[in-house]
Amino acid sequence: MEEEYWERFLETGKVTDYLCYKGMQICKQIIKDHEGGINGESDYSDRPGPAGSSCRRI
Repeated sequence: MEEEYWERFLETGKVTDYLCYKGMQICKQIIKDHEGGINGESDYSDRPGPAGSSCRRI
């Protein structure tokens, strides 16, 4: 799908088409980071540690 956006940008040269292409790259990276977590750890940890700390008070 990324290639379609790139091809469209190459044809039109429009900034908006480039931004759509770049947005696809950014979304793909965010999904990749979210699914595997950075260093394979989830962003949603309730315990202190390498993945972050919880701000909840008990």
